[in-house]
Amino acid sequence: MNLTQSAVSHHIQALEQTLGIELFDRDRSGLKLTPAGLRYWEDTSTVLHQLQRAAVRAVSGDEAGHRLNIAVPSAFANFWLMPRLSSFVESHRDIMLNLTNRVDGENAFNSNDDAAIELCEGATPGIDAREVLSLVYQPYASVSLIERSGVAMEANGALSVDGLIYLLSNYSLIRTSMAGGWAAWIKVAGLRSASLAERAEQGPVYAQASLALSAAMGSIGIALLPKYIVSGAMDTGQLVRLSDVGWKANRSYFLRWPATQSSNPALMRFEAWIASQAEAEAEMPTRG
Repeated sequence: MNLTQSAVSHHIQALEQTLGIELFDRDRSGLKLTPAGLRYWEDTSTVLHQLQRAAVRAVSGDEAGHRLNIAVPSAFANFWLMPRLSSFVESHRDIMLNLTNRVDGENAFNSNDDAAIELCEGATPGIDAREVLSLVYQPYASVSLIERSGVAMEANGALSVDGLIYLLSNYSLIRTSMAGGWAAWIKVAGLRSASLAERAEQGPVYAQASLALSAAMGSIGIALLPKYIVSGAMDTGQLVRLSDVGWKANRSYFLRWPATQSSNPALMRFEAWIASQAEAEAEMPTRG
């Protein structure tokens, strides 16, 4: 900003006088937003970010108008988006698409994001959304874990109910950021067992789905994961699906953007493309 600390302080005081409210509490430890200051920031941050993007584009020239910055969770990017992205790049060569990392559950736009793909419940006030991928969770384990357990698979490759309960009762139930997933799946599967319900809340936590996938492949335990994460490992025989029962999560992956970005042509072209990919995904048959 090229401003001294005293100049910044002067600007803050001038703004407080104009608004007639205190934006910051001041003490020896520094500045802290007051409740009124926090509301003011929440109401103005989107506009300020838009002004910053506009300034960058103005300085950079017309070419910057074809840049698109999307924040994406790493697991979704690696296992779903990247295998499909070449079709967008090839058909939209005039758009410079930039991807940055976003952690699942982190749903705040920073100054450089035009949009973000988030694991959430959809649109919120001032934020538009397009559902990209709903998540249906099923339990998976490595072949070596099953062999080590002594549980026999049936002729059709399925597990008996007793075999499934044995595995769930004797090996770690790996949890992810989808809180309560195991308890919800056990209920949907009709496995009425107090001990299983208790174990559902005791397994190790691997916050990212990709870490839970690696843990399952490494025979650390049984992971409850959505299909898009496990498709590759299933194709190579590294993982076995333990049940056909699936639990649909109450959150999905959505492409979300500030409503003020709805006039961004590059973003709208990306939204149309990812919608077509989502529709194609929904029409694909479920793998056995």
